[in-house]
Amino acid sequence: MLIERELSEHDLPLLAQIDRSELVEECYRLENGELILYPVHFDMRGWPEGEAEDNARTLHKCLRDGGWLYGMFEGEALVAAVVVDNRVIHNQGLSMRQLKFLHISRDYRGQGLGAKLFALACEQGRRFGAQALYVSATESRNTVEFYQRQGCRLVDQPDPELFALEPCDIHLHCPLG
Repeated sequence: MLIERELSEHDLPLLAQIDRSELVEECYRLENGELILYPVHFDMRGWPEGEAEDNARTLHKCLRDGGWLYGMFEGEALVAAVVVDNRVIHNQGLSMRQLKFLHISRDYRGQGLGAKLFALACEQGRRFGAQALYVSATESRNTVEFYQRQGCRLVDQPDPELFALEPCDIHLHCPLG
């Protein structure tokens, strides 16, 4: 049985326990406002060197600045987590908050955990006073189509700061009305 709870600063190193392994065979890119699917072959295994530690530092600042971190545990192991940043992003004429992190361990995918965590993130975004969540999604087909199934759609113009950090990501928003 999974145990769900808000995460604290003490939990940040546990994010590296999430198994991000995935075989990616298709990705999207944005061309002239349209999503174009193209073939790739990435056998993603775990976290790229240093990324888990970088995430922990970034999420520590997010938590310190009022962000919300939530996780699901199997015993002592963190198997899924979601983070909503409390920093306001103005885009599309809306006040948004960023979905900063959403990962589900490989063995726990396909059970509805991602949709459940996304719904909780939307609730938290509303509590923060946001009109929408901003999502900078990895370009893999599985990721982009997951967010589309949750009601996300392309932003007309990506947030310049977030675009500079992740220019290959697919930048989306999910209205919270």
